[in-house]
Amino acid sequence: MADNDWQRQVLMNEGVFSALTSNGEDLSDGRHVIHYFYDGDIDGLKEALGNDGYVVSSTNTSPGVIAENFAVTDRSWSESEMKKMCDLADQFGAEYDGWEASMVRQPKADPDAE
Repeated sequence: MADNDWQRQVLMNEGVFSALTSNGEDLSDGRHVIHYFYDGDIDGLKEALGNDGYVVSSTNTSPGVIAENFAVTDRSWSESEMKKMCDLADQFGAEYDGWEASMVRQPKADPDAE
């Protein structure tokens, strides 16, 4: 059975939050979020995530699941979401491999650049 450490995931998220805010992102913005899982009971995991409102698909490489939604990715979300994702991964014998999110704010174009 997989052993996914949600507290370690929360700590790793600090780097993501730092990257987002250093690029002018506001953590209170909603954004497209993609979670990754590998191995385990793929069909059961897909069903559970789909029932929880995620759009699910298969990974292109090893057996896995991609789960997508739209969320405000702040520190409160980090703790509750990482616990939920790691618990689901453990329940279905999968590895939770983290998440990524889109940037909401686009850098302003340099008017002098051509």
